[in-house]
Amino acid sequence: MKLTKNKGMYFTAIFIILAVYNVIAFVIPFNREGTFWVGYGFSMFALLLTAIVIFNVFDKPSYKSKFYGIPLISLVWIYLIIQLIVGLLQMIMDFIPIQYMIMLNTILLGVCLVGLLAVKATKDEIERIDEEIKEKVFYIKSLQVDVEGLVNKASDDMKKILKDLAETIRYSDPMSSSQLAAIENKIEVKTSVLTEAVEKADNDTIKTLCNELQQLFAERNRKCKMLK
Repeated sequence: MKLTKNKGMYFTAIFIILAVYNVIAFVIPFNREGTFWVGYGFSMFALLLTAIVIFNVFDKPSYKSKFYGIPLISLVWIYLIIQLIVGLLQMIMDFIPIQYMIMLNTILLGVCLVGLLAVKATKDEIERIDEEIKEKVFYIKSLQVDVEGLVNKASDDMKKILKDLAETIRYSDPMSSSQLAAIENKIEVKTSVLTEAVEKADNDTIKTLCNELQQLFAERNRKCKMLK
């Protein structure tokens, strides 16, 4: 486990709360019977749950995943604060029947767990959509890089037409789709042939392929608009 700065700060805060809470619980002469241990036990569990959530969020490899985990941390901290307050009140108000104490703590914990599951599901869905977008955008970005690389290899009189093609790709709709597979396959094939033509310095073929690719990208952009 790598202890990052943020993770270390959170765990330090939890440790301080744990220490202070235990001092309050065992220095003040509470009536340490059933209701005391209910409040104390649920409070300790809330601290443990908070530590587990923080560990899982900050143990993710990407900063974006950690950012999406912030609502989880916020929710568990709210639960922790409420539970600690309720726990202290239960230690003081030992005249309330223990059944009501257990019910209240269980409801608080249940609401927190349901909330954590809901937020986690939303976080996972957002991350899934992000990954899909990355995959769909990669197609255009990859083609743009390939064509821009051809500009440096081409003769001076061909650089302009290749730059124009690279600009067309750059400003094309970045989102791909299975419904665009046919036209995108044509684009990939012609781009591959264009690469060979540049390497052979076949200027006539370069001009022809660039014009055809411009038309294919125009058609692709029209279809992208139709799919939205």
